[in-house]
Amino acid sequence: MNSKTPYDLLIECRSCGIENNIVDYVPSMRIFCSQCRERLIDADIVETHREFVCQKCDMKMVLLQATEVKLGESACSCGSTDLLEVGQTTLPDEAAKVGGLIDLAEDDNDVLEDTDWLRSGLSEIDDDDYDEMFNQDPGHS
Repeated sequence: MNSKTPYDLLIECRSCGIENNIVDYVPSMRIFCSQCRERLIDADIVETHREFVCQKCDMKMVLLQATEVKLGESACSCGSTDLLEVGQTTLPDEAAKVGGLIDLAEDDNDVLEDTDWLRSGLSEIDDDDYDEMFNQDPGHS
């Protein structure tokens, strides 16, 4: 296995269970679940996840401990079944070394609570009009 940075990362969210595929991940990135917006890497991840590495494409897979993986049978997204179980993930250690685990300041949390993750807060479109754009039936039979 080649040690490369950046690398592709598949990580399961501990809150909602969704698999998140992060392309060109580097430990300084703060990554969030694409479904529930929970932070994916923190110090507690070592208690809930196991790490696997594909020997063909070097993708890291950080999966919930409850996720069943059969070495030699379970496949990576590249199709290879040559997975190596690393065990306890090293992601928090890597991220801590480069500042990827530093928590946001409390002042920043106030801004995040009022953030609409789907669109800018500076939109001049009325919320009712905005929702109506997506609720229209295109008339397909």
